[in-house]
Parts: sequence; structure tokens; C-alpha cells
Amino acid sequence: MAVAMTVESGLAAHFKQPEGPSVPGVEWLVRIEHEGRIHHARVRALLAADASAATRKDEAYQAQTTMQYLAESIEQGWNPAEEGEHVIHIGNPHGQPAEAARPAQSARPWWRFW
Repeated sequence: MAVAMTVESGLAAHFKQPEGPSVPGVEWLVRIEHEGRIHHARVRALLAADASAATRKDEAYQAQTTMQYLAESIEQGWNPAEEGEHVIHIGNPHGQPAEAARPAQSARPWWRFW
């Protein structure tokens, strides 16, 4: 079954997480043509903590990974007509080394009143 997908828009932001600090990512709006109908799906693609700088800048890779996720979901039986919350975590492409996780920023300011 052929499914045509197009990224219509993306919003890059830091998204609040209930279990800790906000995480950078992109919320993609994807147009899906499935079984003769047009549907839209929103996918929040969060970047893994060890994602390299190149992965963080590569919007084409992030969009492709998002559409691959949706295609696999459809193959597994998900129907795009069903509303759902889609959240994925994007890491580095296979074979690309990970960077060390960025340390959390200190709560103390770098300046001081004397």
C-alpha cells in the first residue's frame, strides 16, 4: 500500500518535560495521503541528549526520520484518521558517534553582587 507524505511545517522549540528540564526538538505537521483520503499528523521529534551538533542542525534528517516513523506506524496498523499523540526521540544516524551529554546548567548565576 503506497502512502504519500509531505512535511507541511515544523516548529523548532524547547519542549517542557514532566520529568525534568525542557528538551530541544521540532514539532512536525505531516500531510498523509492514505486510502484515498488526506490526513494530518503532528509528531513531536525530540533530540536525544547525545545527539551531535550535525544531527541537531540537519532538519532534513529529522523530517525524514519523522516520516519513517509514521510509515512504520501505518505498516503496524495505525490509521492516520485516528487522532493520537506522537512523540519520538531522534538520535544520531547509525555509525555516527554520539557526543557527551551536555551538563545541566547550574542554578547559580555566573555573576555576583558584592
